[in-house]
Amino acid sequence: MKDQQIISQMKQRDRNALKEVYKEYKIEFFKFASRYTSDNEVLEDIFQDALIVLYENAQVGKLDQLKSTLKTYLFGTGKFMLFKHFRDSKKEVPTEETYIFDRYEKQVINDVYEDKGMNDYQVKLIANFKKLGNKCREILELFYLKGIKLDEIMAIQGYENKNVVKSQKSRCLKTLKELIMKKDG
Repeated sequence: MKDQQIISQMKQRDRNALKEVYKEYKIEFFKFASRYTSDNEVLEDIFQDALIVLYENAQVGKLDQLKSTLKTYLFGTGKFMLFKHFRDSKKEVPTEETYIFDRYEKQVINDVYEDKGMNDYQVKLIANFKKLGNKCREILELFYLKGIKLDEIMAIQGYENKNVVKSQKSRCLKTLKELIMKKDG
């Protein structure tokens, strides 16, 4: 079911749309949120609260011009609620550090709500990245995504020296760029 269709059904107080969202995203939300807590009762409460916010915001028209996906909005709301839950459960006096964290949280949640999803270039990048060979994908993932230095990649992939790793990384990157620039890629 498309996001706009679900939002439209929620505006009409169709609880089946809410059930659909619940079934579609519950397991994925639990996986996503489990990096913050392993307490399933807390996760269940947060997920249900986030669903209620989603449902109520749909009914009052706040989601009519949603710039992100429904999933992104729901997960962002849930993450914000998790942070609030942890903050509220602390019995300590707020410090300056806490206020900095709160501003950061608000920025993260705003970024999530305004997320427009992937642009065309990012879609092409992912599609063409999958076309690369295993060695190329691994070297680019290690270097760019995990931030591992060339010396460590050399050991991981069994290369004899750093220059070989460096030139292999360059060839892989060049191949990826060429795939992206192809009209059909």
